[in-house]
Formats: sequence, C-alpha cells, structure tokens
Amino acid sequence: MFPTNHKTIFVLDHTPYFGISSDNPIDFDVSKSRGPGCVPLPPICKSLWTCSVEAAVEYCRVVWDLFPEGKLVRFVISDSAAHILNTWAVTQQNLTHILNGLCLVGQVRRGAGGDVVGLCAAIEALAEPSPMQASRPQSERHFQNRGRIICITSARDDDSIRSLAEIALNALVQQNKKAAVVQPSTSTETTNTTTQSLVVNYCHLVIINVTPEKAETRVSNQPLTEMGGGLMGVEVIVSRASNLANLLGRLVLPHYRLATTTVTGIPMKEEQNASSSANYDVEIIHSLEAHAGLRAAQTAAEATESVVLRWWTPRGAEGGAGGCNGPLWRVTPADVASRPSACLVNFLLNGRSVTLEIPRKGGGRSASHVLAAQGGELWIGALGGRTPYDDPPALSEGAGGRVTDYRIKEFGALMQQNRLYPLRGAGSNGRARARLQRHTNYWPLTISSTLIFNLGSVMEPLTRLVVQESLTDDEVDACRGVLISLLGMETRHEFPASQLPSNIRGKSTGRREEQWRQVWSELEALVRAHSASPAHRVLLRTVLECRSHNHSSDGDSRATVIRATTDSPLSPPGSGNGASSSSSGDIWASRNVLDQLLGAPRPKSRPDFAGRLAAGNRVATLYPQLNQDVEA
Repeated sequence: MFPTNHKTIFVLDHTPYFGISSDNPIDFDVSKSRGPGCVPLPPICKSLWTCSVEAAVEYCRVVWDLFPEGKLVRFVISDSAAHILNTWAVTQQNLTHILNGLCLVGQVRRGAGGDVVGLCAAIEALAEPSPMQASRPQSERHFQNRGRIICITSARDDDSIRSLAEIALNALVQQNKKAAVVQPSTSTETTNTTTQSLVVNYCHLVIINVTPEKAETRVSNQPLTEMGGGLMGVEVIVSRASNLANLLGRLVLPHYRLATTTVTGIPMKEEQNASSSANYDVEIIHSLEAHAGLRAAQTAAEATESVVLRWWTPRGAEGGAGGCNGPLWRVTPADVASRPSACLVNFLLNGRSVTLEIPRKGGGRSASHVLAAQGGELWIGALGGRTPYDDPPALSEGAGGRVTDYRIKEFGALMQQNRLYPLRGAGSNGRARARLQRHTNYWPLTISSTLIFNLGSVMEPLTRLVVQESLTDDEVDACRGVLISLLGMETRHEFPASQLPSNIRGKSTGRREEQWRQVWSELEALVRAHSASPAHRVLLRTVLECRSHNHSSDGDSRATVIRATTDSPLSPPGSGNGASSSSSGDIWASRNVLDQLLGAPRPKSRPDFAGRLAAGNRVATLYPQLNQDVEA
C-alpha cells in the first residue's frame, strides 16, 4: 500500500568541510567580446554544499513533476544541530518552500557537528505518519511503514561509513522500541492518533560520499547490504562533486520506476539565423510503463538506457492526446535549463501535439507514442496498435514463407466470402461456423503447395462451383466436364504446364505421373471437404472413378508390394509411395485454424492397441503369456 518511495528524506551535510571548493572550474566570462586590453574574468568553482543542494533540489523537481500526490520528500540539514526544513504536509511539498528554507539556513559556517544528528532526526521523521497514513482508521493500520533516507556526506574511509550505518541502525531500533511502547495506547485518546509514531518496518539508507574533483578518497562503492535482519538496507555510492547531479538523476529512475526517452530530430530555428533550422535532441523522464510495448523483456542495463524515438508530425493529424487508446503518463524534461527543452515545452503548452516513431534502418514509419499537453501538464501516451499513419506490416516479417509465395488475393476473397454479420433464426451461429469450417478444411496457404489452384482456366468452373453449399444438375455436369477433360489429358500423357505461374513453372515439380497424382489427390481432398450435399457426393464418386481409371491392376499390386516392403506395420494407411485407394488419399488436410481454436479432435487413423483396450484403466502388459507356466 505504501512503498519505499512514499517517504524520502534528504540529509545534507552542512559541516565546514562542505564549504571547500569542488575543484571543477566553470567559465564565468561567456561574452568573449570584452575587447583588447581587458583582463578576462577568472573561472569560478562551486562549493561541495552548492553541488549537493542543486542535485537534491533537481531530484525533488523530477519527483514532484511526475507525482503531484503520494510521493513525499523532506529535507534535514545537519551541522551542530538538525534543521528540519519541511514536514509531511502537502502544502510544504514544493520547491518554493524548500528553497526558502535553504536560504534561512545560509552558507556553511565554522563550527563542530556532523551528519549523525541529521540521521537520527531523519529516522524520527520516518516514524511520523504521513497525511495518507494518518487518515487510515485505527483498525486498518496494519500497513508497512517504509521509507528511504539519502544522506549526502563525506567520510574518511570505509570504517567511518560502517560506523555511520551502525549508528543509524541503532537509532532505528530505539525509535521502533519507543513507537511500540506508545502503540498499545487505548483508543479513547483519539486526538493523539495523528501524532502517534509508527514502527518503521524498513529503511533504505543511501549514503553518497562526495569528494572534490582532485581529492583522493578511501571510501569504496558498496552494493545494497541488509542489516538488522532486513530492517535496514545500506547502499554506499562514491561520487565527485561535479557528477553529483547526474548521479541523483540516475538514482531517481529506479527509486520511482521511471524511464527516459530521447526525442531526436526536433526541428528548431537557430538564434543567429532565423531562416535556418537544425535538429536537436531532448531527453524526457516518465513512468517506466510507457516503454512496456518497446521493451517487453528488458535487462537491468537496458532499463537505465534512454529509448530513442524520432520526432514526426504527420500532416492532417489532430492535436491533443485524444488519439491515444491507452493510459497517459506525466512527462518532465531531464534538463529544464537547456534551450531545446524549453522550446519543446512551450511548443506543447501552446496546444500542439507530437507523434513519436520508432527509428527503422530499413525505412518505413511506425508511430509508437504521442506527446501532448493537457491541463498545463505534459503527457506521453502509447498508441494502441497501428495508427492510420503507419505503413501496413509486411508479410515477410511474420511467420511463414516468402512474401511472394502467399495466396494473398485468394485469401482476401476467402475473407469476403465468410464475413460475419447478424443472422436471424435458430442455429444461425452453427450454420456460419459450419460454412467457415467447410471453406477452411482444405485451403492451401501458399502457391507452391498446390497445383489445382494454379491451373487457372483448366480447372474452371470446378474450383468456383464446388465451394457452394448446393449444386444443381447443370453445375454437376459442368464439373464432370472438367474432370473428363483432365482425364483425357492424363491419357494423352499431357500436362498443362503453361497454365502454371511463372514463379513455379521453371521449378522441378517431379515427373508427370507425380504431377497428375498430386492433381487428383488435391481434387479428392477439395471435393471431400465440401461433400455435404448429395450433389457433392455424386461429384466425389466421379472424382474417385476418374482417379482410378488409368491405374491398372499391375500398378495397384506394385504399389501394394512397395508399401508392404517399405512401410512400418504402425504406419497409417495412405502414407506409402504408391497410388492411394479411394478411401484414403495421398493428401490429408492438416488441421486448420478453426479446428485448433475449437479444439476439434482429429479422427483416429488406426484402431487402438488391443492390449490397451483390454487393460482399461490399468497399465497394459506386453506378452502376458511369458508370465504363465511354460509346462502349462
């Protein structure tokens, strides 16, 4: 209910050491046009205190921009005493209040002190209930009170860091003991329920050791280590003062499950020459869920990398994020001080929207997200599925054969013939399902897997009429004429190869006998799939008669011998190399998509094992006679 990032506390070291220079010079004289004879202004260096304050404030800006509610941050300044800048109240969760408090604290002054008093005050602040926790009734306060403390300090070595972590753990244990003593108080004191301390179930302590640019340190990075039986997790990070802002900018991503997107190719006018434009890149921060469609199975290293999306505003696109079918997530720029970020924000706040696309090496466009502003806030939304501006996906990108091998036009005609529309009367769904089942029971997917659908006018009008639900006598006679014509060609040892498409005409399709055997097998499978009416069954008998006309008895016997010598006893009928009988063809139509969706079982090709049938639910025993007495 309340994750670790619900409450975050910054402990900033305000001791005299943080008043020293960061040794990172910044060029202050940016004009470069002071003329000859003028002494250039020397570069300046920020102090460690300035670097830590700027990094912590930038961390808070990102959090409060993306989470206006539910994510609370407090500041504790530690020197000779602990200076608490704000509370968990919602009215004090803003940068104005924090900056005013930092002004009151002032610059680093001489004197003793350290970060121990600040850590103890931060642990006490974690025990204070937030407004959302305090609003829970007393009977429902069984939630986990967790939080995170980010301590920016500077230690001498690893022993000092370890001592600091042990002090924080002891303070946490003592605070939980005090909270446990106060916890069982009776419910008559209802006025004190809002100020009652809570037990801290878990504390994530992040210690950032800051050093100047040229100083050496004996503190090493330490991964997350559990202490106190899982009560506290300690993580130590060493950073230079100049890299502190970038470090906290990276830490905010895993702390709040955020991700970054780099919008590339943004056209912007140049300040020096308004007639010319250049392309810029702007990095934005948003929720990690916005990348769910781009990185379904991302690694830990990919989660920290920025996803690159290209700027694209299609012509005629409507403004706003109304075209997003999915959820929207708040957006904030990673660098608000840069000119490209400011231009992008102003562009969106003026009511414009931006479509983002995934860059592709092979060309083409694929819109994935949209940037827009609503209610004075920036939002990013993932486009659900393809947009009207996307190119249709190529067949070569999916599973299957080559793009030129699919029967694309025939498949479109199949969809037109089986469009679903409301039907009246009982059993309408069953009739529509039976029609789709009949049309897809035998339907070759590719051009190279069929011959009869590539012969064109030779097979007309049989392939067009046989798919009908019923046939008249004239239509049956027309189909018989096609079969007789094919039978005559086979008798004359001819094959209409000129009717085949050019892409498969030159390929070796086997001997002429094999080609005719495939034609008759496909015709039998096609007519058998549509043999629901008496006229279709009459046509099926004609196909079987024509198929067996040119197969002499010698050929049948020869096929039987070949099958008996090459096939296994467990081979299903019709799997041999010889000509198949009228009851089992060479082509068995594979299960279509409708069968797989409906779970229709395939008919058994051979009877079950007699021993298994006799055993029933028990395990079948092979060769039971071996267990009997030999003499008996």
